Amino acid sequence: MQVLYVNVMAYGAHPGLDALAHGLDHRLQQSGIELRTLTVDVRDPGWIEGQTLAVQRGIAAGVDAIVVYVLDPLEPADAVAAARTHGIPVFTFERPRYPVAASLVYANFNHGVLQYLASLLPSKTEVAVIGGPEVIHDIELVLGIVHGVKQSGLTLLNDPFEAHYRNLEDVAEGGRTAARRVLADFGRLDGLIPFNDETMLGTLAAIEEAGRAGEMKLVSRNGSPKAVEAVVAGRSHGTWDIGITDIGATVGDLVTRVLIDAEDLQGELSIAALGRLITQENAHTYRPWKERVPHTPLREGLD
Repeated sequence: MQVLYVNVMAYGAHPGLDALAHGLDHRLQQSGIELRTLTVDVRDPGWIEGQTLAVQRGIAAGVDAIVVYVLDPLEPADAVAAARTHGIPVFTFERPRYPVAASLVYANFNHGVLQYLASLLPSKTEVAVIGGPEVIHDIELVLGIVHGVKQSGLTLLNDPFEAHYRNLEDVAEGGRTAARRVLADFGRLDGLIPFNDETMLGTLAAIEEAGRAGEMKLVSRNGSPKAVEAVVAGRSHGTWDIGITDIGATVGDLVTRVLIDAEDLQGELSIAALGRLITQENAHTYRPWKERVPHTPLREGLD
């Protein structure tokens, strides 16, 4: 059996997305299912058409199932509908607004609300947030962060939904650019929340460039190995480990239940684990992503 995964960023550009794909791949391998990937980079202006074309290629190749990482909940609806008419079940990371066999949803808002910064700072201290791309899970996360900041009595100085304060590329360099803008606009900050670890890594570079290291508390989300290294070094104060390889494996479970066990999931939703916060105190218990599942080379393309 062969499953197509429509990836959303070139391998190596975003370690979290790489780890997610390896979690999916490993789980499918355990059931004797081969994963193939087609990459449609979300940074390309034509990514919506690219996703449609990738699904169409999967249909033409006669794959047994297709996995789509949903960025826009309305896309690629027509291509997915065509796959389903050909008897090919479609599974998604995040729930779209069109029918699929099953989806995984993240606790994005909760991750934002549970951010750790409020426990590190007195009430009414001034903080900023760096937002992310215009995709559903990142929007939900930033909404949760904003809610958590305000609920905790901190003073939010910026609007992280303004393009000026967003890392729209979702890579470290984009975080660096956004952080430069934040630092230029606010001469003093008690805390800063880059929405995810890649953004945080770019933010650290911008802070050092500006000569403001040690000024503000930082927290972020994903639990990436480099983010944990920054926590251990005292450059960041926490990263929320979302168990990203397990997220990939959970979608692999859904695929296996349909292809191997012949279950009719009827659009079932699976919820990713809430995860845990990594700080200096518990960083010794953290396992890097490459130790959680084998990172065997992903197979790009279809025969």
